Amino acid sequence: MSDMMTRDVPLLHPKDNLGQGVALLRWTKLDALPVVDEDGLLIGIFTKANVLDAFLAGAESSEAIQQHFNRQVVTVEANTPYWEVEQRVKQSSVGTGVVVDKEGKALGIFTKVDMIMALFQEAEQLAVELNTVYQAMPNGIIVVDRNNRIQQMNLSGEKILDLKQEAIKGCLFGSVFPSLDLSGVLKQSQHLVGVQTQMNKVTVLCNISPVGEVAGAVIVFQALTDFDQVAQELDATKRLYETLLTVTNIAYEAIFVVDDQGKITLVNEAACRFFGKREKELLQRPVDQVIENTRILRTLKTGMAETNEIQVINGRVYIVSRLPIVRQGKIIGAVGKIVFQKLEEVKDVAERLAQMDHELKFYKEKAGAARLAVTFNQIVTVSQDMRCLKQGAEMAARGNSTIMLTGESGTGKELFAEAIHQASPRRKGPYVKVNCAAVPENLLESEFFGYASGAFTGAQRGGKAGKFAIANGGTLFLDEIGDMSFNLQSKLLRVLEDKSFEPVGSNESIKVDVRIIAATNKDLIRKVECGDFRSDLYYRLNVIHFHIIPMCDRLEDVIPLVHVFLERLNQDFGKQITGISPDVLKILVGHRWPGNVRELKNVIERAVNFASGEMLELEDLPFYLREQKLEVSLPSAKVWNLENAHEHLDKETLEKALLKMKGNKSEVARLLGISRSWLYEKMRRYDIH
Repeated sequence: MSDMMTRDVPLLHPKDNLGQGVALLRWTKLDALPVVDEDGLLIGIFTKANVLDAFLAGAESSEAIQQHFNRQVVTVEANTPYWEVEQRVKQSSVGTGVVVDKEGKALGIFTKVDMIMALFQEAEQLAVELNTVYQAMPNGIIVVDRNNRIQQMNLSGEKILDLKQEAIKGCLFGSVFPSLDLSGVLKQSQHLVGVQTQMNKVTVLCNISPVGEVAGAVIVFQALTDFDQVAQELDATKRLYETLLTVTNIAYEAIFVVDDQGKITLVNEAACRFFGKREKELLQRPVDQVIENTRILRTLKTGMAETNEIQVINGRVYIVSRLPIVRQGKIIGAVGKIVFQKLEEVKDVAERLAQMDHELKFYKEKAGAARLAVTFNQIVTVSQDMRCLKQGAEMAARGNSTIMLTGESGTGKELFAEAIHQASPRRKGPYVKVNCAAVPENLLESEFFGYASGAFTGAQRGGKAGKFAIANGGTLFLDEIGDMSFNLQSKLLRVLEDKSFEPVGSNESIKVDVRIIAATNKDLIRKVECGDFRSDLYYRLNVIHFHIIPMCDRLEDVIPLVHVFLERLNQDFGKQITGISPDVLKILVGHRWPGNVRELKNVIERAVNFASGEMLELEDLPFYLREQKLEVSLPSAKVWNLENAHEHLDKETLEKALLKMKGNKSEVARLLGISRSWLYEKMRRYDIH
């Protein structure tokens, strides 16, 4: 009511005279005015009819209106809803009512003219809303009048039928769409549901309804091709799901699937037998409540697959595998498999595991420290590009071709090289690494090809085998190949071509069967153009090329890698750090990581050393990351390469840290989490005194 009434009308009092009442009625052009008492409470209404009656009775204009107004008045409160006002107007014979508040004070008047205007506004608003819905509907809609002429067609209808409303508006429906008869709808108000027909050569499914009593009809339609596509997709999904269930139920291993929250979403019959529960008792339950010591939650965090691992469940030994489910760079679940049948095989595996533990202990005592071989499962990534890269590298590993790995320092080229070896048919052969940048120039040839007894002064008696001879039957990984001397490049090319070499000081040629994996962070094409690297060697090494993606292009891997590093560092340092705080997460994801995975690992190791709680906090991070907390979310103004980004960052950090610590080098090194020797080296490099 408050939206429809006439506000700010003048109020009359019983002592006002007829002349004043007539003047106010004429000025406001209203048919009536409220009459109130001294407290402003409504007591009646003074109308034009009251004026006429008073003057006909011989009243003077100076006479008070006290005896000439109606004390019976129709009132409506301001908060009365529209629908109730509409009903009261329809039932009332009075043309004007007074709008009051809860205390009975007059706020304005309400006439049937106001109601008519409100109806117009309501109808207009309703028409706008209906037209919006009409145009936004995905189904096509055609409206025809009682004479079977087309009045409207919405945008979806135009798109489905490839027709414009302007071209068919006013036309007889039957002349445009002869295959659809509307006579029963228009004459007998029939409803037609699920009518399949052709409209402008498009097969559609229609629902047809009459409008009012023979006032027209509305045709709602949808192209059957859309339904067919949805039906096909649903059918394909259903068949795929049924196939998946059949495959999992055929397997004798217990197979279960969990979502990203660790809740079981699918189990096979073998899993139900293993857990001794029915399917409905397992579904939607947290997996750690079903399986003791489960590591599948670790797979959800890190994305790291584990295959054929030994796990003790309920006091018995089983073979367990865990694989992440990744979609668009995010871990959305994991699959677990438990081999629990054929226990004699499990026992054999356990015995072999015990033997391996014994051998591992022996080698650790003999060689100091040992580590497990790197496989593709240990290269943690949820990045779609990196996953494709891993798949390509794993396929290439099956052959014998030379492989070139390029990428920035710290991206994991060495891990890829060893994983390729472990996935190749040569995995039982030796895997030999040579850092071409770390071997002195005068020892390069003997390091690669070995030497004969007495080849030079100081040579070992009986000679020494070179890296090629040691790697025979296996893989030779040449790291930092871009730093190899030009002279050695020629000899390496000859070995690759002839598959043979002569040790230093020997005339005897030795045949070798070695697969070469080369790696570099240098631009070899530019070195070839400058004459610093042989073009023929480059093309001989670059048979299969993989460029390892830098961290700045796969930031979705940061958090899974953090969890992997935390797990390893917890074991090394005896800590129980379970995760990272939101502030730390924001900084880690926002940092560009010019040092790539190596920098990330060092940052987390530094943070674990300083952490005092169960979570890594902002103060545990190195100084240069904490200083960037306000900048990490801003896009870089220019694209830096590894070298100048790292130098820019370090130089600025050093200057800030030296200023903050007033030149105290020990305090600066402690603040930055680096050694004093490295601090002095960086200061020398940037000419900071």
